[in-house]
Amino acid sequence: MADISLSRNHSFGLDDAKSKLETLLAGFKERKPDLVQDVSWAGNTATASGKFFKGAFTVTDSNVSVDVDLIGFAAKMAKGMVKEQLTKQLDREFPA
Repeated sequence: MADISLSRNHSFGLDDAKSKLETLLAGFKERKPDLVQDVSWAGNTATASGKFFKGAFTVTDSNVSVDVDLIGFAAKMAKGMVKEQLTKQLDREFPA
């Protein structure tokens, strides 16, 4: 089970939602290159990994979901902060 699991419904359609998620992940990698080391796509699921995490970001025509596993004691201690930041970004890109 993931340390952090988030999900948002959306009405953007698959292509627009995937584009938004691609932009979100590119922004994470650009702002935190020391933490986000790899982002790769297979269909509608992106896998991202870095210094303290592994995550799966999946988009469908009506939903986007995020599952993140935190690696190491320090990362697990920062779980609340990481979840808060992910939630803010998802709320901004996929408003209710």
